[in-house]
Amino acid sequence: MSTNDTQFSEEKTDRSMRLLQMFDRLQRGSGISTKALQQEFGITAKSVQRDIGELRVYIAEAYTPSVYGNIEYNRIRKEYYWRNRSDMLLHEKEILLLATILLESRGLTKEELNRLVDKMLVQCSPESEKHIRSLLKNELFLYKQTENAHTVKDLLWQLSEAKQQQRYVLLEYKRVGARAYESIKVKPLGIMFSEMYFYLLAQLEESAPIAFRLDRIGECSLLAEHFHVEYTSRFQPGEFRKEIQFMSTGELRQVKFRFWGKSLEAVLDRLPNAVVVSQDERGTVLQAEVYTRGAKMWFLSQAEFLEVLEPADFRQEMQETISRMLGNYQEQVQLP
Repeated sequence: MSTNDTQFSEEKTDRSMRLLQMFDRLQRGSGISTKALQQEFGITAKSVQRDIGELRVYIAEAYTPSVYGNIEYNRIRKEYYWRNRSDMLLHEKEILLLATILLESRGLTKEELNRLVDKMLVQCSPESEKHIRSLLKNELFLYKQTENAHTVKDLLWQLSEAKQQQRYVLLEYKRVGARAYESIKVKPLGIMFSEMYFYLLAQLEESAPIAFRLDRIGECSLLAEHFHVEYTSRFQPGEFRKEIQFMSTGELRQVKFRFWGKSLEAVLDRLPNAVVVSQDERGTVLQAEVYTRGAKMWFLSQAEFLEVLEPADFRQEMQETISRMLGNYQEQVQLP
């Protein structure tokens, strides 16, 4: 090979690498400036324009322009950027936000959590990645998964397909305190996450929705048998979430209660469908439609700052529970 041929080959390789680096930066949502590229690669402004032109042609052919847009020039910042692409990527602030939520949820195994964080950080610039890793390093190291934690993503996907296809599912399920699994045929309605766990919301024939913890499902089989749900009567997880606490159902009822704790806002956040009925010097009276078993657990967690007013039988049930709780503290504790 002649000297000219060798030189041409090297220049071609250098240009290919340059184009790849430019495309990678644009794909990450970063801007690129003509001046910075000239200094970095030792090329002319004309070469930069030619590279940008070729990248525009490639993007127009490889991506749907109406969705992904193309390379445009920002005259204020004096940079080229990939319009729409940056909006479709996670930015460093969003990645930090999501990672913090995942850490707090404790819904993933430690291995899953680290893998997801790594995948998100791939979208960051090296500087942002280093910054976020330094913030999360100790949290990731100390992350404590739940006692029965195991990967549920495959099961979650399988159940989502069953719901979409409206197919019955046969579960091998171990209830709390049970020694063995039992077979349960259910109609999948939706999947939710609450208080550290993933749940399948399902029906036994025409029963009220029942919550099954995914980590307690040993086996799951999609059956050939289909069910039909009218669109107008379909299960809506968003509405269900407003009515349920701690994924414990019970009876769905209208409950009126008085609250005089520090944060009324926290009550309204916990019970999204609650409405304020009245307010006076004794506190705020609210009414909400809730599943009583889970609501009872949450009401009790408010200590002396909440009183159930109606219905009368639910108020009586609260009184009886509090009386039994008080009985736990009547006798002197005998330490071993």
